[in-house]
Amino acid sequence: MVVQQFLKPLLVLAVLGVSGCIETPQGGLPTTAQTKYSRVAVLPSIGDRVTSTYWKAALATPEPVDGTLGWKVSAEAASLVRAQLAPAGARVTPVTSLTGSAARQNDIVLVIEQTPLNILGEAYNPGRTFLGLGGGLFALAAMAEEERTRDEKFQPRFVLWVRNPDANKALIGENACTVGLAATLVDPATGAGVTERVQVKGRTIIPGPLSAPDWRGMPKSEKARVMTACRSALQSAVSQALLAVGIVK
Repeated sequence: MVVQQFLKPLLVLAVLGVSGCIETPQGGLPTTAQTKYSRVAVLPSIGDRVTSTYWKAALATPEPVDGTLGWKVSAEAASLVRAQLAPAGARVTPVTSLTGSAARQNDIVLVIEQTPLNILGEAYNPGRTFLGLGGGLFALAAMAEEERTRDEKFQPRFVLWVRNPDANKALIGENACTVGLAATLVDPATGAGVTERVQVKGRTIIPGPLSAPDWRGMPKSEKARVMTACRSALQSAVSQALLAVGIVK
């Protein structure tokens, strides 16, 4: 128990320096991109669960609160895929099955799933923890603790990084919305994977201060800014996934 209490702040500090400031590319596909397939089915599976991680102070333990965005994220993701692949020459059709009749009318199925994130908006990566803590026995102990609690701490969700307006911005960073996605291409005739599963993450800064520590307590004007950022993060992740999975050239 003492070891766990000691490691907890170390795990936070290991990623605080980078998680609080990095924003992923916000653009879509390159204007010269061309799809490798003329008919693409898209099968998204993305929920609207959101965890607000509130930073009262830089070295304080973050306070996570769960909620839901009230947003049909899978439908939005399918629309984003269509909007980005159509100019590249593909007809995109949302489907609900990998090998159903609707999927088999296409050349390929693009499967997009939500990946688990912790309350810091980070995907599971023991190597990052080891390097972030400088190696050694403490880093190994931190990796073991992270593996032991992996299923509990890493779950599919959007993560809101919410900073107390009075807290140190230089240390904590900007308010932001993060989502993780995994993508793969599947042959609709056989259901077999054509590519390896790739993981990406979209993160967009939320402009301006947030008065409430979690999504549920935010006024409508702030929720509107948060939703704009989360849509941008989703678009960023979709764009990265399309490039990483090799559906365009």
